[in-house]
Amino acid sequence: MDTGLHQDQQGHKKILVVEDEAIIALSESFMLRKRGYTVDIANTGEAAIGLLESGAIPDLILMDIDLGPGIDGTATASAILLRWKLPIVFLTSHSSKEMVEKVRGITRYGYIIKNSGDFVMISSIEMAFDLFDKERLLEEKNSLLQMAEKSARIGYWFVYPGTSTIALSEGSSAILGIDAESCSFEDFQRRVFAGSAKARAEAFRALIDQGDPYDVSYRYRRGDTGEIVTLRSSGRAYEGMILGVFQDISEIGRLLGDLRKSEERQAVTLRSIGDGVISTDIEGRVVELNDMAERLTGWKAEEAAGRPISEVFDIVNATTREAVENPIQKVIDTGYIVGLANHTVLVTRDGTERHIADSAAPIRDDGGTMLGVVLVFRDVTHEYETQEELRHKEEIFRTLFTEAHTPMLLVDPETGRIEEANRAAEDFYGWSADRLQAMNISDINTLGPDEIASEMRKAKESKSREFRFIHRLASGETSRVLVVSGPVAIGGKKLLLSTVQDATKAYAEQARSDILLKDARHRMKNSVQMISSLINLQLAETDDDKAAAVLRELQNRVISMTLVYDQLYKSDDREVVSSAEYLASLLDAIAAGYVHPSVTLRKAIQDNVLEARFAISLGLIIGELIMNSCKHAFPSGAAGTVSIEFAKKGEDAFCLVVSDDGIGIDASRERAGEAKREGIGLALVRSLVEQENGRMEICTKTGTSITCSFPIRC
Repeated sequence: MDTGLHQDQQGHKKILVVEDEAIIALSESFMLRKRGYTVDIANTGEAAIGLLESGAIPDLILMDIDLGPGIDGTATASAILLRWKLPIVFLTSHSSKEMVEKVRGITRYGYIIKNSGDFVMISSIEMAFDLFDKERLLEEKNSLLQMAEKSARIGYWFVYPGTSTIALSEGSSAILGIDAESCSFEDFQRRVFAGSAKARAEAFRALIDQGDPYDVSYRYRRGDTGEIVTLRSSGRAYEGMILGVFQDISEIGRLLGDLRKSEERQAVTLRSIGDGVISTDIEGRVVELNDMAERLTGWKAEEAAGRPISEVFDIVNATTREAVENPIQKVIDTGYIVGLANHTVLVTRDGTERHIADSAAPIRDDGGTMLGVVLVFRDVTHEYETQEELRHKEEIFRTLFTEAHTPMLLVDPETGRIEEANRAAEDFYGWSADRLQAMNISDINTLGPDEIASEMRKAKESKSREFRFIHRLASGETSRVLVVSGPVAIGGKKLLLSTVQDATKAYAEQARSDILLKDARHRMKNSVQMISSLINLQLAETDDDKAAAVLRELQNRVISMTLVYDQLYKSDDREVVSSAEYLASLLDAIAAGYVHPSVTLRKAIQDNVLEARFAISLGLIIGELIMNSCKHAFPSGAAGTVSIEFAKKGEDAFCLVVSDDGIGIDASRERAGEAKREGIGLALVRSLVEQENGRMEICTKTGTSITCSFPIRC
């Protein structure tokens, strides 16, 4: 997973802006570049992932949640975070609780409400960078420990003086019989027998303080088996830490320790286990508690010694609150190993309650006589609460699923079997839930088996979430439906949760939208006319030639955008348009509107089917380029020609060429005394081209020729 910084050669941090609206993205990029950031722009989730796959890794991603068609911002962020570790800050127009929870489940770098202002956006970005840097620093420290463990030989260990942490290699973990990840220096010292602990501690202190050689032997109790081993440990100071090696010399230790085995066996039983351990005599009176038992019960070993086990180990049923028979008394009565029932709560000395799991076993001598009982228990409060939370969430899901007014199905994506259906599905399809659960999705969906399997794979892999199908009903009729489907895990099994909507209402809404669209078109034309009229009024009052030129350019740009949308609205199909009809009428309108009579427009338009969204961008690009040519190529009303060519290039691309035979962009700017930099018109064109995943090339050898290539969307 890539987690490195990807600054440019000047050391500027790079930000990837993922925004489907080109003008908004352009505005955000200008603001960020002004503040020293390098900016890339992607207009879709797929384009953002493609940029990262190509190696253009940013330092931060500014992600719009609503990206229009295709995957949305949250799904894009989830896909990116699976492969790259990057800070992602969301942009949204919504501040609802649902949106906050949705974002929180993906990233901890927060979100920004749109139109909050530049200060809020820059502050949020800086805080995200700061949080990411701190997380990376923590990872680097963890990486140092992992490198030391991997490079260590069998029995390798190291300690940072002044800390309570001891790092162990796999070999040391095997020798000591403890988990390398959970072991602390304190845990290690507790397992060193008292007779040799002082000498070991003094030698270790001399190593730390004076750098004296450290080479000691001592007895140690393994954490897993309880076996007594004799260790030789040597070490030296190395770059601020103590580096050493363990060696098991137990054979010698066993020869010297045979006389103390019985005593040490009991000590190992009580003290080497990470869980709480209590030992009692045959009458059920406490003999000893280990440290964990002290923490869990609230009793010190010396205070608990001699007391009845029921006083120190007070347990009740979590549900009924009734006292539970003590497991130690059961062992004394039966002589067998026993365990606690589920839902057992330990009431500590201060009244705190802990959910526990335990077992008790008899302690016998070599002759089989019971000498007492040992009780081993652990705190399972977290596991219990987690299970209860999962159970509660599943109950909520079941309730929502059953009571929802929208038909819902749970489908096995591998077999197509309908696992569950809610009441609304019964009402919609006309079959009972039991009958639906005996059916396959192919019994309902009119598609063929292969097509159904393909669509289920898309839903399972989250490649698509919305589907339009025709479903069979119990009445024998069929219904057009919109199905929203995605993967869920229930009881460890992956299923598809599908909500079904009657598409009849959607078609009615589409008709209503068409009416509203026509009204919006009328209002837009009136509004634009008012804006143009206001600009005319301002022009009449303006004596400044430069200001007048700016106002005319603004007026032309407004008219150009209006012409684009007006031509598109005239199409009967809102999804696709004919390039020949659309661009021909658009160019005629542009020529009649603001092209000087001395300039000729020559057009060569190949007829192709265009998506409406692409057609809008294409029209805006053509309008801007023609306006640029008319403004810069033919000064003082000079005659000339602007050529517009649009055609398919191969099988997978469209090509647009707008050229003129004028004086060229560079000459025009020198004539006007302007710096050789890209103006707002070309910047807007470039942004629109990139929004459509295209490429733009400028040639100024003879006049100016701008070529734009666009991939054909399938």
